[in-house]
Amino acid sequence: MTTRPAPYTRLLLTGLLLVLAGAVTLLARPQDRSQDAATPAVPTPSLATPAEPRTSAVPTPPASPPTTAPAAQTPARTAQPRAEGPPSHEPAVEPDPVPSGIPVSGDGPGGDHAIQRLLDRTTPADLPPDTQRHLVALATRVWIAETTGRGRATWPKYFTDTSLRAPYHYVRVQAAIARRTDGHDDQAVVRLVWAGAGAADDFQDGRLAQVRLTLHRNVWDPIR
Repeated sequence: MTTRPAPYTRLLLTGLLLVLAGAVTLLARPQDRSQDAATPAVPTPSLATPAEPRTSAVPTPPASPPTTAPAAQTPARTAQPRAEGPPSHEPAVEPDPVPSGIPVSGDGPGGDHAIQRLLDRTTPADLPPDTQRHLVALATRVWIAETTGRGRATWPKYFTDTSLRAPYHYVRVQAAIARRTDGHDDQAVVRLVWAGAGAADDFQDGRLAQVRLTLHRNVWDPIR
């Protein structure tokens, strides 16, 4: 026959069991904690999507704009070899007349403009251009009549002798200028450079002459 414990006995046994269980638990906790501290924790792989990296506080400089490809340059021309031979020269400026005042004899009509330039530089112009052109043309006709005899009848007071024993041939006035005589408005002198051949056909250019003119009743006439 089995004897059952009394109710208070059960309670006592239950309390002892709980005390023993608590003591065992308290003794086991420090050891577990030391083991946990000695063993590094292994991170558990996460199935979640990894977070985006945090951006730095320093702003990233904007991307430089795409550079345009440089335009294709025209290839430099290669220097062509110069052709052998005498170098080409620009037209040279015509030299001034010789120091004597008259260009070299024998230039012909091509040298007349050089003589004209020389005469223009001798004295400054003091007559209106139209008047000067008129006096030069008049003196040219007078001098041709003087040297060749042709047209002397036009100025009978100037050419008292219409005959000419030894006339010149091939007479040409190369250059001429007209200037006032001593500042007088009614008197002028025309200085000429002329060319021609004498009785012996000795042609010569650069000859000098002058024709004096006077203004009378608005008409210019030659005077001696």
